[in-house]
Amino acid sequence: MSRRSSPLSAVSVGYLESLYGQFRADPSRVDESWRCLFDVLDQIGGSNGIDVLDELTQSGKLAGEDGMAELFRSRGHLLAHLDPLEEPETANTIAPHLPPPAPADAAALYAGRLAVETAHIDDAMLRNWLIAAWEATSAPASQAEQRTMMNELLRADEFERFMARKFPTKKRFGAEGAEAVVPLLRQVLRRAASAGVTHAVIGTMHRGRLNLASNVLGRPLAQMLAEIQGAHPFPADTARPGDVPYHLGHSGMIDTGAGTVAVTLLANPSHLEAVDPVALGAARAMGEREGGVARVLPVIIHTDAAVIGQGVVAETLQLAGVPGFTVGGTVHLIINNQIGFTTDVAEARTSTHCTGAWKAVDSCIVHVNGDDAAAVIQAASIVVDWRQAHARDAVVDLVCYRRNGHNEIDEPTFTQPVLYQRISAHTPVAISTAKRLIADGVVSEAEMTAVTSAYRAELDAAYEASQCFRPNTSSYPDLPTQRAARGTSTGVALKNLRAAGDILAAAPAGLSAHPKMERLLRQRLLGDSGIGWAMAESLAFATLLQEGVAVRLTGQDVVRGAFSHRHYNLVDTATGQRHSLLETVAAGRAPVAIHNSPLSEYAVLGFEYGYSLECPDGLTLWEAQFGDFANGAQIVLDQFVAAGEEKWCTPSSLVMLLPHGLEGQGPEHSSARLERFLQMAAGDNIRIANPSTPASYFHLLRRQALVGERKPLVVMGAKRLLRLPAATSQLAAFGPGTAFAPVVVDAVDDAAGRILLCSGKLAYDLAQERARRTANDVAILRLEELYPFPAAALQAVFARWPDAPCVWVQEEPRNMGAWSWLDRRVEAVRREARLAAPTMTYVGRAESGSPAGSFHGDHDAEQARIVADAFTVAC
Repeated sequence: MSRRSSPLSAVSVGYLESLYGQFRADPSRVDESWRCLFDVLDQIGGSNGIDVLDELTQSGKLAGEDGMAELFRSRGHLLAHLDPLEEPETANTIAPHLPPPAPADAAALYAGRLAVETAHIDDAMLRNWLIAAWEATSAPASQAEQRTMMNELLRADEFERFMARKFPTKKRFGAEGAEAVVPLLRQVLRRAASAGVTHAVIGTMHRGRLNLASNVLGRPLAQMLAEIQGAHPFPADTARPGDVPYHLGHSGMIDTGAGTVAVTLLANPSHLEAVDPVALGAARAMGEREGGVARVLPVIIHTDAAVIGQGVVAETLQLAGVPGFTVGGTVHLIINNQIGFTTDVAEARTSTHCTGAWKAVDSCIVHVNGDDAAAVIQAASIVVDWRQAHARDAVVDLVCYRRNGHNEIDEPTFTQPVLYQRISAHTPVAISTAKRLIADGVVSEAEMTAVTSAYRAELDAAYEASQCFRPNTSSYPDLPTQRAARGTSTGVALKNLRAAGDILAAAPAGLSAHPKMERLLRQRLLGDSGIGWAMAESLAFATLLQEGVAVRLTGQDVVRGAFSHRHYNLVDTATGQRHSLLETVAAGRAPVAIHNSPLSEYAVLGFEYGYSLECPDGLTLWEAQFGDFANGAQIVLDQFVAAGEEKWCTPSSLVMLLPHGLEGQGPEHSSARLERFLQMAAGDNIRIANPSTPASYFHLLRRQALVGERKPLVVMGAKRLLRLPAATSQLAAFGPGTAFAPVVVDAVDDAAGRILLCSGKLAYDLAQERARRTANDVAILRLEELYPFPAAALQAVFARWPDAPCVWVQEEPRNMGAWSWLDRRVEAVRREARLAAPTMTYVGRAESGSPAGSFHGDHDAEQARIVADAFTVAC
């Protein structure tokens, strides 16, 4: 579109504002030559029209260019005809006033059924690219493209009609009213394939999911229909409860017409938007494996109510440009139902559009009327082009409607009777598009009927086949539950440990290190003084890297460590440059990625979970700054980490490091909510550990990376043990023949008159008290791993002292920690061993609604009381 100079260049801002004020009071008082501009300002800006005028005038855009065209570029989306349920005005209030040719072009380009937002983009280069690309995309679709578009819409429409006939009482969350999402997604994949994308990772909610899975992603119809009728989604020898059909995933190869793309549709829970960061993490891992993130396209499909209401969307968007989390841009598609469950737009959000969050990250934002299929195709093309050109997020707001209720069983006219009168009278987009193409002579009515009939026959045949369908493979993407085991021993040759230790303890030549770093580096030397917690972790990572195992650790401030204990990067005090000691150790044998994350738990943990799915042979870890902060990611923990494999056959070996332990620092800095993880533990779904020595932690990490079976690992890690002099391990404890032990016995005498069972850092307090009392007949048992529950190991230890009573000692309140979960399990072990005193006695804090107090004096007194009671309580 050409740009011309404007007579507005000679007009002052004050004069324009005065003139606009006169127009607002009485339009007839203003010369007709100005009314066009002021009409548009009024409709775009409403009462804020003068602010828009000021903005454009101050920027020089009214003075140096055609002011009307620029006005449409920046604010035309507010005038666009986006709602398919609203008929366009019979007499356009703008076009008759527009002088030809450029402003009229602008109205068509920016205020039609397809609209783009540009004013929010801070980067002028990006903004200008988008404007130029947008104004060059007006070429009409070819007849072949229009026929393809019609076929896709007819199949989408017929799919939903078929499902409604066969399953009238089933929830399926169909696409009725949003059928255009089928050609939208297909065009996204087609355009991406033509740009060199070879893989797509898709995360989506329920709406239209079955339709998309079948008509776009190639999920076998017979299998899908069998699952809807109640068939188990996994092979008979896979004893898993599964999930509802519209949550399941899929993987396969699809021919887009512009190239073949491998697609992965991730499984998702009913927590809308929870899958968003998971999709990005999976795409990141896949991109690293496939030679670049540009080759892997993440596509996330949302609904309007969820995308504006769920905070994880904003968290996920903010990952887009963070170095450790970039995926080369994500294409977002919003099925804008213009309603939530029963919630109207005015009740659901404050922003003008549901895409408000994308303005914060300079995204390409496109709005399109869901009844204009040709415009939908254009929208898909522009967002993919933007993503490929700039490696940035882009979003299509597909404005449509929901023909049924929230699900097919719900009655929407209870709450929106007027809206649903309009919807029931509205012609579906497939029919209106086909009729228009027939009227234009692009296709014949016979062609339309042939497409519908052929697909109906295909659906009927698949339904017949579904009656006897039995799965031979999992319906979830092919993610191995096992990986190639690298051996059962987690001990490392001492010479290898020393070699790694020497690198980790030395600053590179020429680096100006912080004065305090010299002492910290000296502490890493593997001498006779023992190895501390941070160095044990470093050695675990270093030796894995040397063995070719990739290591990825993210979280808030993990590079230095929230407690200033890691310092994986040495920073030159003169230049600010960073040197990675672990990269030096790895020497190119395996990738290492240690990244600080944004101040987010939900999105970052979801990202790392997704990453772990696509990186089965690496060690992927996430650390919460404090264990209780993991509460912010509880949906990820509940729905993905703990239950993902049971529901969807999605194995993960993700490690979660959660600082835990009461130290008088208040509730949020004390408890990682061990009781919640234990409550989620069942069916060998996760590992829960609370190691008490550096060597135990070392072997735990290495075991997680080396064993064949993949399970998530939760590590409760005490902050106090990072610097406790007694919490060290000798080098031999890391060497050949050593391994992780789920139960550690600390006994002075061969005989024991009392057993103190505990977990974590409390063992050190108990050992110190035993020495003070010279109570050498007290054996202290440390549970290093709580789940899987080490029943056999405990029984063997209890058998050594069959007459000794057992006391469970914990720091946490009685209704928290491990007590409630552990009590009956330990008792069962002791009864099976026929011990004299099978039951356990509890020692710890009283029940409380808060995990811990914040007064050091009270904490110390209560801690001393617990330790003393452990030795004196009657059993």
